[in-house]
Amino acid sequence: MKKIKSWNNYPHTQHNSVIEYDKNIDLSSIKGGSLLVHALGRSYGDVCLNENGNLILTKKLKEIIDFDTKAGTIKCEAGLSIKEVLNFIVPFGWFLPVVPGTRNVTIGGAIANDIHGKNHHNSGSFGNYVRNIKLLRSNDDLLHCSDSENSDYFKATIGGLGLTGMILEAEIKLKKINSSYIETETQRYDSIDSFWSINKNYELKNEYTVSWVDCRTNNKGLRGVYHSGNHDKSNDDKITFGDKSLPFPFTPPFSLINNLSMRLVNEAYYRINKPISKKKQHYKPFFFPLDLIDNWGRAYGKNGFLQYQFVVPNEYSVIALKETLNEIKSYGQIPALGVMKTFGNIKSKGLLSFPTEGLTLALDFRNKGNTTFNFLNKLDNIVYKYDGSIYPAKDARMSKNSFNRSFKNIDEFSKYIDPRFSSSFWRRVN
Repeated sequence: MKKIKSWNNYPHTQHNSVIEYDKNIDLSSIKGGSLLVHALGRSYGDVCLNENGNLILTKKLKEIIDFDTKAGTIKCEAGLSIKEVLNFIVPFGWFLPVVPGTRNVTIGGAIANDIHGKNHHNSGSFGNYVRNIKLLRSNDDLLHCSDSENSDYFKATIGGLGLTGMILEAEIKLKKINSSYIETETQRYDSIDSFWSINKNYELKNEYTVSWVDCRTNNKGLRGVYHSGNHDKSNDDKITFGDKSLPFPFTPPFSLINNLSMRLVNEAYYRINKPISKKKQHYKPFFFPLDLIDNWGRAYGKNGFLQYQFVVPNEYSVIALKETLNEIKSYGQIPALGVMKTFGNIKSKGLLSFPTEGLTLALDFRNKGNTTFNFLNKLDNIVYKYDGSIYPAKDARMSKNSFNRSFKNIDEFSKYIDPRFSSSFWRRVN
């Protein structure tokens, strides 16, 4: 048995075996329970864990199979990380069409969770740019999946939480860029109304938008910092930028994240980020600021933390946000991270894809056991009262009822689950 924990240090699980996949291994020969692919393990929760089953690692699936610099497509194996892909394609003037808040996610993981980024309002989610997938089933059948071939498995695999089989490789349509820099703007807001006004204006003229939010309620509701940007149009010969990060050295026995430290951090962040118009910033700190500190989640201590991300339709967003902030105030714990933006109306291909048009908010909370779980159940009630959904890739505690209310296509999706593939998350919500 081998213990594997999620990146946020909760939960910890035991696995029968952890196997590095290579082309000489037949999935049908792996004994001792269910199967699940585990790549870089950056999901928050247990969607990438398979307690008492087998984990298949993709460390050896690192090959770039084809890169068409004229058509702007890349075909690569699923174990390559977003970091590795960007380091390869940016010098040629190409970029991935959608990136999440960390580069430490594999291409297979990006597809399985149908990741979204700062440009959902005009580009949709990652799966919309996947041309085709090579999918290995547990009986060793190899399926070539696309919009025109095995399209049912294609839609089930995009956002399918790794349950339809093992993604071996994929072809992705890329975005043309002139520069490795982003032309950014920063605005501050001090109320919900102010956020909506800024967001409406800046989404029209910026490809990328995101907002840091300080969830300490004030008389106007909340305050925050709004970041926006576009790829710089000048040609900078794709200047390189270092990949070094500062390590968080160890997991302390107690959490360094508390209300006092969060008040200080929030106040400092708000004051440092003064309104700035038209500033150039390299794409790495713009898209992936948290990657600058390696293993930053250790600051939460041995019990880890829980991330909670939801989306609610635009027509309910203001009332849902106000009720969420009030519940946070009653709970008495300031979130360590609050990220807010809006999803656009571009529909995802995946049957279980999370992004839908509306307001999305992601929050980090120190894990205090049942107290935290009970509090998050109250947030669930707000989300579902306003016809919203919770993100599985960042979940470690939602119930079967919560999952069923978040996703309406579960029965259709279940037809395409590989009979030997499962996860701790899937068993929890079924």
